[in-house]
Amino acid sequence: MQAKQKIKNDIEVLLIIPSKVEDIWSLVHFMIAEALVYSGKYAEPNHIKELLLSGDNQLFLIFGSEAEESNKVYGVVTTRIFDNPNFKELQGLICTGQKMHLWEEKLIKTLEQFARTNGCKKVKAYMRPGYKKVMPKYGYKSRHVEFEKELN
Repeated sequence: MQAKQKIKNDIEVLLIIPSKVEDIWSLVHFMIAEALVYSGKYAEPNHIKELLLSGDNQLFLIFGSEAEESNKVYGVVTTRIFDNPNFKELQGLICTGQKMHLWEEKLIKTLEQFARTNGCKKVKAYMRPGYKKVMPKYGYKSRHVEFEKELN
């Protein structure tokens, strides 16, 4: 009997260009759907897909191998570039996945470089409360607290 070979940790954050969204949609659809449920269903997955296909939003796929698993999707992130009157900012809208400790640093670096390349002055993210523990070590500050109330 042959022992299982340990796979080298190699996880990448890949920007998916609009023309390739359709090709990988089946890999990310369920993660986006789950994130939207948690976020109050402000959109359906097909609405997000339309924004990605049009280029209005961007899709980042966290993909790779670690331990005994290879060629796995670890997470998905969607962003948009928002034009404020005084400067552009990259806004993180959806960030979901598993084993974030394996890819969080690479994700932050990738998003910040993408923002710089696109002339953004800031990166802003809308995230769950649990990210308060993660983001300060990368220089991010919590500027606002979001309050939400459903109206009947």
